[in-house]
Amino acid sequence: MYRIRRVKCDEGKPLCARCLKFGADCEGYESGGRRDGPITSSMKEASSRKDNRQALLLPSFARLPFTVVFHDNRQYSYFLYFQERAALEIAGAFDRNLWNHVIIRDSWNEQSLCRLAASLGALCKARGAKALNLPKEEIDSHEQYALQQYGRALKSVQAKISANQSRDTTRIALIASLLIYGFENVYGDLALALEHLEGALQLMHKQLAQARRHYDHSENKSPTSSLDDDLVAAFFRLDSGLLSRDVLDDREYFGSRLGINYLQKNWSVPKRFSTVSEARNCLESIQFPTIPNLSRDLAIQINKWPWPGSIDENSRDLYTTMSSQLHQWRVAFMPLYTEIITLHTSDSIAATTLRVRALSTELALQRVCSTEPSSSHLLNTMSHELVDLSKFVAADPSFVKSFVWDCGIVPGLSIVMASCTDMYVQKEALQLLKQIVPRREGVWDSLTAVKFGQRCLQLE
Repeated sequence: MYRIRRVKCDEGKPLCARCLKFGADCEGYESGGRRDGPITSSMKEASSRKDNRQALLLPSFARLPFTVVFHDNRQYSYFLYFQERAALEIAGAFDRNLWNHVIIRDSWNEQSLCRLAASLGALCKARGAKALNLPKEEIDSHEQYALQQYGRALKSVQAKISANQSRDTTRIALIASLLIYGFENVYGDLALALEHLEGALQLMHKQLAQARRHYDHSENKSPTSSLDDDLVAAFFRLDSGLLSRDVLDDREYFGSRLGINYLQKNWSVPKRFSTVSEARNCLESIQFPTIPNLSRDLAIQINKWPWPGSIDENSRDLYTTMSSQLHQWRVAFMPLYTEIITLHTSDSIAATTLRVRALSTELALQRVCSTEPSSSHLLNTMSHELVDLSKFVAADPSFVKSFVWDCGIVPGLSIVMASCTDMYVQKEALQLLKQIVPRREGVWDSLTAVKFGQRCLQLE
């Protein structure tokens, strides 16, 4: 019997399922004991070095090799919640390999990462319990554990890095920074999350500067064997997001300009895409080098609406090239998109989100390059399409009003607020942003976007 919660132990092995459900240390039999089945000598040695409270626990499905020894059943319970539930929600429609393979694999093999993952799992479980209106005591129990273990995990990561300055610890630091960024976002402290991210981007900047070749994002190929393809891609996406935020608020997040300094330039848009992932990487390869300039020019010109005049020749040449590439991308993507939507496949939301992201970039380009009132019809038509596509994404059952790793519809709806001259469409975009609060996408926050949209309407 688990005495505190008065829950009867089911004596399941290696763990009591009921105690796992409540995130508790099972007291029904020897904690976490696995009395049958082989255990490797290296695992026995690892277990013997820990205190009596610790137990060697096995993953819910085969994921070898693994070396982590969990502190207790409660940590194991929250780690499993992170692995099987929270990571899937955070990954969203795109980044499942990053969260379900790279991060979880390394967390199975490094104690400090395991602690971070478990604390994030506990925090996500607290937020889920709150959404279901479960008792406050249960919510507080998950959150208190999350905060307590998060502090210990941070110290553990710092100790690991300080003790051994190597490629392995650099990798640990980068993965830890993604877990930290996720934790602070789920907790609700976006400013602190971005502060942590800036330091991590500088570390990635240093790693890329030492590499012998540039990063090929169109093929998702890391420039160094010590860092996973998806790990490098994650930082490029976050960096681009930071550099695109100028349009949203007064505070500046400069990022590290990874896309300008370390992105391979020699690539071309294919005639047709085979997968959503291929289309996504190609679209981002178009966006990354130009987004910082485009976002800056859009932010500058918002207060000069309706027609601010011409931009400089260098910028116009840059945007002309980008516009041509986006047109090629759209032609290559439409057959795949039509097939996915017609067949109602599992990629429908991911594909529609890509259309929103491409259209939002085209809309920003049109807004920045427009010099006469006749352009307003095109801007409004594009804005209306973008809002309709965003509604389709937000209406899907898989859409969550919480933190997801990559940007989706929030940036596009923000650009509608900045570019559209039809107040009806602007209000539709603003209403949709209000409906999805408190969703966060990458570095984009829906509540901040709502405030930006309200300012835009006041400028009319």
